Amino acid sequence: MRRAKRHAHDSSPRGIFITATDTGVGKTLVTSALVVCLSQRGIDIGVMKPIETGVSRSTKAQSDGARLRRVAGSHDPMAEVSPYVFRLPVAPLSAAWTERKTIRVATILRAFRALRQKHALVMVEGVGGVHVPITSSLDVSDIINQMKLPAIVVGQSGLGGINHALLTLHALRRRKIPIVALVLNQRRPVRTKSARVQEQSTVSLLRRLAGVPVVGPLPYSPSVSRNWNEGLVRLAGTAPIRKLARLVLTSWRGTRSRRG
Repeated sequence: MRRAKRHAHDSSPRGIFITATDTGVGKTLVTSALVVCLSQRGIDIGVMKPIETGVSRSTKAQSDGARLRRVAGSHDPMAEVSPYVFRLPVAPLSAAWTERKTIRVATILRAFRALRQKHALVMVEGVGGVHVPITSSLDVSDIINQMKLPAIVVGQSGLGGINHALLTLHALRRRKIPIVALVLNQRRPVRTKSARVQEQSTVSLLRRLAGVPVVGPLPYSPSVSRNWNEGLVRLAGTAPIRKLARLVLTSWRGTRSRRG
């Protein structure tokens, strides 16, 4: 029997911000799988993609924001889920300049506050990495800081993943942003002995050096590309995503207890 979804009773339910070491490392995949896993546990999840670039009229239905909204079964207005959507596939500041628009953090925060009043948890997916410029003076880490959210960092499990992950973790710590976990994702199939050794080395060293829980690596899953919904359900049931869900719930419940 399906459990009724739990809604928060306090006036300031928490959220989690999912950021990454780079663009294209799997933020939307991880966020979506986490939403599925937490929803299956009866948690009422809201979703948000505050800024998205590279979205044309013909691709709006497949945008990250639209995908997250469908995965969550959300009926929240797209103006709250994705306040800023731009056509050009470049950094948000450049995309906004091209369309002669200004990204206002106050607009993003208003949308976030509206969502968190309606849901127990809000999963907020960032754009690019933490230092991607949003305005001429603010970057993604400023949004995380002003939302007062802990972060999940998504990075790659292969060669180059160590430096990118440690730089991102260092940047978040400098802003005193709590870090829930580092999630490592296989961006491509690991088919050769050399690639396996590289991945094992990356994962092993990050478990020693990251200073936060390291989840994964998430296996490369071509089924997600072929059938997004079916692939997500399968990914949501894997041990790494279940572990990530437990870390999220521990962080959320711990914060609520401290407030109480």
